[in-house]
Amino acid sequence: MNMRVKMTPDETRLRIIEAAEEHFRRVGYAKTAVADIAEALGMSSGNVYRFFPSKSAINEAICIRILSEAHELIDRIVGSALPAPERLAVLLLELGRFNRSRFIGERRVHEMVEVAMEENWSAVETHLAFVVDRIGRVIADGAQAGDFRPCDPEQTAFVVKCACTTILHPVMIAECMRHGRDMDQIAKIVVGFVVDALKVKPQ
Repeated sequence: MNMRVKMTPDETRLRIIEAAEEHFRRVGYAKTAVADIAEALGMSSGNVYRFFPSKSAINEAICIRILSEAHELIDRIVGSALPAPERLAVLLLELGRFNRSRFIGERRVHEMVEVAMEENWSAVETHLAFVVDRIGRVIADGAQAGDFRPCDPEQTAFVVKCACTTILHPVMIAECMRHGRDMDQIAKIVVGFVVDALKVKPQ
């Protein structure tokens, strides 16, 4: 006798997110309806709406999940034993590579990101605040160790994030890659300039 295993609300939410991401990647965000996601899961649209008020909310959950992977990567680097200048360079370079691999490789994934930026800016804003905070921690460590010039770590971190927009922002990355730019080379130049600008200069 087959007994259907009852899932917890969190498990159901995860199933909806996974099915939606697969559909968005395969068909595209614009062409996917909540009814399509529900059908793929063998449930009603009404049941999906019990967990997410809209398709946009599902997309936000997908982007938050991807961004949480970036946060884990960043925290591993920030918590490493590398000297601050090297840690900052690795953080910026690896975050740029992560954004390229997760957000730019597929056109339909890029569509999801653009929608998230337009409709779910709060999630993006939370991510950007996280990035600035972690950059600031590394800069503060560097200033305390005498590797970086004395500065306001939070303000300097914001400036660093802005200076690295070309290698970190998905839309900017996509545009550069569309024109055949070598993003690895651009990233090395930008990050090298930024880290060198923060260093204590010999007398």
